[in-house]
Amino acid sequence: MEAVIEAADMYVLPGLIDLHTHGIRTVSAETGDLREYACIEASFGATTFYPTLFGPPEESARQMQRHRRETDELRRLPQIGGFRLESPYLAQTGAGVSKDLVPISPETTGMLLAAGGGHIKIWDVSPELDGAAQLIGQLSRQGIVCSIAHTQATIEQGRAAVDAGARLATHLFDVFPIPENRGTGVYPEGLVDYLLVEDRVTCEIIGDGTHVHPLLVEKTFRCKPPDRLVFVTDSNYGAGLPPGRYLAPGSWGTVQIDGPNNGVRMVERNMGLAGSALTPLDSFRNVVRLFHKDLATASHVWSKNPARLMGLNKGEIAPGRDADLIILDRNLDLRYTIVAGEIVYQRA
Repeated sequence: MEAVIEAADMYVLPGLIDLHTHGIRTVSAETGDLREYACIEASFGATTFYPTLFGPPEESARQMQRHRRETDELRRLPQIGGFRLESPYLAQTGAGVSKDLVPISPETTGMLLAAGGGHIKIWDVSPELDGAAQLIGQLSRQGIVCSIAHTQATIEQGRAAVDAGARLATHLFDVFPIPENRGTGVYPEGLVDYLLVEDRVTCEIIGDGTHVHPLLVEKTFRCKPPDRLVFVTDSNYGAGLPPGRYLAPGSWGTVQIDGPNNGVRMVERNMGLAGSALTPLDSFRNVVRLFHKDLATASHVWSKNPARLMGLNKGEIAPGRDADLIILDRNLDLRYTIVAGEIVYQRA
């Protein structure tokens, strides 16, 4: 049955695509129900998202297998683009713990690939790890987007990763330590500088103004080609909830939410950041209101550019494209989310 939507004086835009999300409200990508996750994401404008796993490899494998069973190989949830593995091949943990990380090995890689059943679409790797370039080449040949992440790699190691096929940089500036000045000049050049000017690489930004200062966001807009910048939430358990303290699953203990732009804070770890408290719609609005870009730019970094990177038939309104749409009112409040031509969220 066809539905007619009165959208006069509203914005009809491509649906939002979140390449990096660990949790939303009280649902975790690792341990939660992806059906509930998808419903919540739809209520925040996401028509495609990539549940992002960060944990020991055996646990990530178990959770991918469970998600596949519960969703009929993800077929029941057209919003899910596939899985993203942020661990285990990282040089630094960030908000994780050391047990989440292991050396690169054919056995671990094969085990995770088998557990993903062809649904791993993004895999994060630190370029300085032994075997990183070979792994990136292997995964890239299988159609998996490899992302440079959590790294103190040199420019030369980063370039080797890009030459091998890496095409994404995970939450640029975040867990990219500033290099020491080695006496080569008055300003220490480093991997971030290289990634900003490497046109083969798309850079992610967590657009809350806390993870990345607005001046650095503006720098990234000016350095990257228009189609090589994407915004992500890197959202975690608690994102989208009212301000307050919440008991998170796993080993994090209590987390504090102070609104969408101050991150998810770990109370027992000196209020350290554990991802963002953003929803996709919050971040979309921030492109306009916090970073002072127009709606077209916001749509590009939240829809067109991630779709291009992932090879999706989405991200723009054009003949032949998937009918993944959002409708916003003039205040940028969400009225409808449409996935594959079906209304999956409607504001009461």
